[in-house]
Amino acid sequence: MGVELRQIDCFLAVATDLHFGKAAKRLSLAQSSVSEAINSLEKEIGGQLFVRTSRRVQLTPLGEKFRLGVEGAALVLRATLDDCRNTALGQTSRLRIGFLGGGLYEYTLPFVRHLRSKFHIDVDWVELSLLDQFEAITSGKVDAAFCRLPLSHDGLVQCAVLFEEKKKLVVPADHRLCDRDWIDPEELVRETLPALPDNHQLGAWAAIHFPDHTPSGRPIARGPVVTTIRESLAVVESGEAVVIVGERLERYYSNPAIRYIEIGVAPVATGLVRRRADRRRVIQDLEECSRDVAAGWVDTVEH
Repeated sequence: MGVELRQIDCFLAVATDLHFGKAAKRLSLAQSSVSEAINSLEKEIGGQLFVRTSRRVQLTPLGEKFRLGVEGAALVLRATLDDCRNTALGQTSRLRIGFLGGGLYEYTLPFVRHLRSKFHIDVDWVELSLLDQFEAITSGKVDAAFCRLPLSHDGLVQCAVLFEEKKKLVVPADHRLCDRDWIDPEELVRETLPALPDNHQLGAWAAIHFPDHTPSGRPIARGPVVTTIRESLAVVESGEAVVIVGERLERYYSNPAIRYIEIGVAPVATGLVRRRADRRRVIQDLEECSRDVAAGWVDTVEH
């Protein structure tokens, strides 16, 4: 009989919500249809994908293995169907590309122009938070994203690095360090940095961008929880914390109430990130465009 895409959609919805009713609502289907699709899928595979009780639904080890194997492939398949429909209708390819606050800065215009003129691809920009910049790619919210590296999520791959920048410490205008030109990161032992919500996928990334200790291992106090660049700067302005950012941010978020001061930590890179399984032609074109812009082959005043 074979596995149908509808069954995969039902499985992934239940695996996400761990609730048959919520999954059915998400898919605009009757709950009985979702249950039937899962039962058929389990018969086809030859094993149970979910443990179902009156109180909860949980993935079995087999179900978790199946989810890891099909989640990315299903997203790519659906995206490929959309690409082919657009081609058949004679429409320009369109990608949803994520970015963090501040975006690509001076690279945005040449990137968009080059992507459209050479590859005939249009862009829908989607602003992401610090918390979901990687998850948005794996979930299919965006096709790819320009993320602050290092990469910190399973199932993703880093492509072209667009730029690298020094880091700066953002402090209130009346802060004890505000007259410095350069700051030793050991000074952070006397400061408070914002915290991120708990997210195991951001572990390595958070340790670099929101460190909880100085290079010598001394602890740094944690302050308010933030999820966006703007929230980070807001807690600095209010005097609740200081925050480490890339130097380009100063140009786009200047404010007389705060100061940006170079800090002696490693530079941060911003690069294109895509799903590991997504090798569509349009994604390969996106990678090539990013490499062109990063290499300086595209004039920033290109017309």
